[in-house]
Amino acid sequence: MQDVTNRPDFLWDERLTRDNLQKLLHGDDAEERLYYAAKILREARFEEVWDFLSPAFLADHWEKLRWRLGRKRKFWEFIYRTWHTHGLIP
Repeated sequence: MQDVTNRPDFLWDERLTRDNLQKLLHGDDAEERLYYAAKILREARFEEVWDFLSPAFLADHWEKLRWRLGRKRKFWEFIYRTWHTHGLIP
């Protein structure tokens, strides 16, 4: 669910719009990209994750992301392993 400011509900603690978040995720600052990607994986609903990230992004950055996932790490490890096993990601 989005509010009238176009801010994703999982960013309740930040003043970022969906457009600004997309810009950060595609920006030049690798650390910032990983920070927000991990925040999305931790806080967004599964269906909403794919509005911002792709399975390819997850695969490409997995080793740096997995340690930032907190309580959601096991969930995403299961997803990653399953996709990898079925050849959906390298």
